[in-house]
Amino acid sequence: MNNIDTLMKNINYKFKDISNLDEALTHSSFNGSAKVHNYERLEFLGDRVLGLIIASKLYFQNIQSSEGDLAKKLSFLVCKSTLKKIANEIELEKYVKHSKKVDSLESIKANALEALIGAIYLDSNLEKTTTVILSLWKNYFDNINLSSFDPKSSLQEWCLKYKKKLPEYKLIEKIGPDHQPTFKIKVFIDNHTYSSANGNSKQDAEINAAEKLLKKISEEKEIE
Repeated sequence: MNNIDTLMKNINYKFKDISNLDEALTHSSFNGSAKVHNYERLEFLGDRVLGLIIASKLYFQNIQSSEGDLAKKLSFLVCKSTLKKIANEIELEKYVKHSKKVDSLESIKANALEALIGAIYLDSNLEKTTTVILSLWKNYFDNINLSSFDPKSSLQEWCLKYKKKLPEYKLIEKIGPDHQPTFKIKVFIDNHTYSSANGNSKQDAEINAAEKLLKKISEEKEIE
């Protein structure tokens, strides 16, 4: 594995407890003990910390934006494609410990980055983690391009390529007054591959459900 001092320099953060970083860089395939001690728990934590920090930044930076607009920007900034790009910029794959049987790190990069964020949070606090994230994500905040980010199209392309069928969207419920309704949409490919999400319109709910399902299946398949 490459010198982790270079990685810490790339993210502008020096770990006090190097074991946090070591866990964040260990894939479950690495060895026998990695089946238990790997980055998956840190990935879970990092995903939530990242979402909070990005959402907070968007909330205060976009005073005039609606909830729907904020949700779309959040989805763009935390989607697997953006995470992979940032992982590439800090050359994260050089430091991930994994089995030689793992042919491609494409599906690992984004997960490892979330685990790294979780490790930074455990090693420091929310304030320092925010500083690291906002630095790594600066160019993406400055260049949010929703025209190139369409979860429904991405999901459709994946379904046609791997399942030879289109995803199906179903309205589960509509609640609230007519002037401010909330829609719940379920998108499914088969009995085992589905997700649901809410939105202020059917279209927003479908987009949110598609993004949620893309994130779920990208654990197994590479999705750009």
